[in-house]
Amino acid sequence: MIENTTPWLSYASWTWEVLRRNPDYISYYHALKNKGLKEILASGASPLTKSSRRFPTANKFGLVAPADPSKYAGDAQVFWHPDVFDSVVRFHIIDPNDVKRDLKPVQLSQFSGEKAHFLDADGTYHIRIMGERFWFQMQCAGITSVPEEAYIGLEMNHLENPDKRLKIFKEIGGVYDGSLALDSRLHVPARLEYHQRSTLAYDIRERGGTILDVVNAFIEAGLVAEDPDRYVDFKDVAQNAYRAGKAYIDGDYLKILNRQ
Repeated sequence: MIENTTPWLSYASWTWEVLRRNPDYISYYHALKNKGLKEILASGASPLTKSSRRFPTANKFGLVAPADPSKYAGDAQVFWHPDVFDSVVRFHIIDPNDVKRDLKPVQLSQFSGEKAHFLDADGTYHIRIMGERFWFQMQCAGITSVPEEAYIGLEMNHLENPDKRLKIFKEIGGVYDGSLALDSRLHVPARLEYHQRSTLAYDIRERGGTILDVVNAFIEAGLVAEDPDRYVDFKDVAQNAYRAGKAYIDGDYLKILNRQ
């Protein structure tokens, strides 16, 4: 079992933390003989993964393509499918001759965060930019590469939820130009410790650990603290955390995703 908490704190990252513990997903990933994925690592550039096939089962799990469940989101090529992640926005590459710097276009190389690129077999190009507290995902059809120094524009058309998309555009611009602090909440769940406790409790219990083992792990990780003004039974906290983790992992984990 995994038995750790992720350094990536956004809702989208926590959704992956749940899915990568899902027994059905783990079995699917390891049974997949031909993953049809080729990762290209150019010197000084973001990783690009190219897919030569479709992945309908991965799509049912909410992913564009299968990702390694043994890895954190930041180390795996995790891209949520636009059909289940309504925070995905469309982009286009701005011709270098048309860049208007007074409009503050986004240059990928200057965007703070870990970047990953994915070219789907259907011709859709995906970019994921993530930091400790944020996860942005964007897509464009009809291109096969995006240079590191490219300027990109975000598209306001094709919006099913324009209010949410406008909020995302503002967040992207704010993280890019520094007007949104990287240590602000951004996409971090309001109940962060709830997610941390539930996944840790699940890991310990599934490998045969006791509720007391879970309590000790919570104390060691600083996920519970004694309150001198009221009694808290940490065993109850541990039991509830395990039940919550199991319910998410066995149930509708995608509910977490679109709280972002």
